[in-house]
Amino acid sequence: MKIRFGLVFSLALGVGVAGCAAGSAPSGGAEAAAPAGIPGGQSLAPGESPRQDSNTRLAQRLLQQAQKETDQTAAKPFYQQALDAAHAAIAADSTNPLPHLQAGEAAIGTGDYAEANKQLSIAEKLRPLYQLQTGSIREKAWFAMYQKAAPLVQAGQYKEAIPLFEKANMIYRERPEVMLVLGQLYGQLHQDDRALANLDSAKLIITDSTKLASVDSATAADWTQRLDAINVTRAEVLADAGKYDQAVTAFQDLVKQHPDDITYKRNLAQLLIQTGKSDEAKQIYNELLASPDLTALDYYQIGVGFYQMSDYADAVKGFSEAAAKSPKDRDALEMWTRCLQIDSAYAKVPPVAQRWIDLDPNNRTAYLILAQSVNQAGDGQKAQELVNKIQSLPVSVENLNIQRNPQGGAMVTGTMTNNKLAAGAQVNITFTFYDDSGNSVGTQPQQVTVDAQGKTTNFTVDFKSDAKVAGYGYTLTTS
Repeated sequence: MKIRFGLVFSLALGVGVAGCAAGSAPSGGAEAAAPAGIPGGQSLAPGESPRQDSNTRLAQRLLQQAQKETDQTAAKPFYQQALDAAHAAIAADSTNPLPHLQAGEAAIGTGDYAEANKQLSIAEKLRPLYQLQTGSIREKAWFAMYQKAAPLVQAGQYKEAIPLFEKANMIYRERPEVMLVLGQLYGQLHQDDRALANLDSAKLIITDSTKLASVDSATAADWTQRLDAINVTRAEVLADAGKYDQAVTAFQDLVKQHPDDITYKRNLAQLLIQTGKSDEAKQIYNELLASPDLTALDYYQIGVGFYQMSDYADAVKGFSEAAAKSPKDRDALEMWTRCLQIDSAYAKVPPVAQRWIDLDPNNRTAYLILAQSVNQAGDGQKAQELVNKIQSLPVSVENLNIQRNPQGGAMVTGTMTNNKLAAGAQVNITFTFYDDSGNSVGTQPQQVTVDAQGKTTNFTVDFKSDAKVAGYGYTLTTS
């Protein structure tokens, strides 16, 4: 079983150029005076001297013209012509570092970051002193791509944002912000190896005292603050990848650093279950149950943990408390009912099962559990009435699953099985969503077209709202 914890993006939309690189060279690559060293004290060899010819002069003029344009579309042809001129100069003399530098700048303007990185890298190798200029060129390109990608993340368009962030990462790898975001994006998409590689690269930068010393104090403070986000995301991704032993160690470290954080403790207990350390997990859950500030979600997750360990009596404690905190939490009511039944606490089932049915009136399983429980209590007539109710259901609704958006709203998925209707009949199902207090925060209708009798149809209900959702239920009519 894979564990999935919510990945939270720490995307800093206000991030700016850190100022850790020297100012960029004048257009075309003419060098400004600079000391032969970089922050951290590393000396730079001069290398090959830049040499002008007709092609480099043309490339320089075209780069200057492109940089005067305020519209990127208008500038792009000039960048392409500058790139062509720089390539011609490289063909004439590939040891000249200047056209490689020009080609790198021009390729950034055309959007070809792979070519830009290639040419800038050659320029830096031929003339290490160029790093005093290329650092700024690269960082500015990184920043431009970061700004272009950030709105896509905010809109939830993760797959569209990734190629842009990868471009930024390709051109400049001296900052951790893009690496952290890529780690979170790849983690969200379950591409765990890529996520871990980016997170580890980000952590290497932040924990490198030399790199921290090379940036301004505000940037250094911001990077240091991001270390927590990296450690949390890394632990989550390790869990998602099924690397439970490593994830346990990561969450144990987080618990030590943040002993009052309930979420870290819950996640650690879940992972201990996966590694067969049920006694340690139970100890954590019991400690959590004694905490005064648990939310409905905390209690629900504790209930899930006990349920996974087949400790149904303690699972009842978690689910019942979750339902007390959030009285319209259909999922908590279902699990509470199931645990009572499995634990043979039949006399306690009816009031809880009825609350489940009130929110989920076409769920065959809910009626079956209630029928079994009243029958065990000796009420055969009531049990038969419930069986008759099951047989009269025109459709059955099962497999409900809710995904709550932390910012508000929710998405519910489920299945609908046609019991008695003609194929192609329309079923109108209206979901009501509730807050923690059990008050309605809105409704969302959905029409489902059923298949032939005995066949199951999937459905999705997307509820858009600024209100945070805790519970849900539905009503259903057929036409």
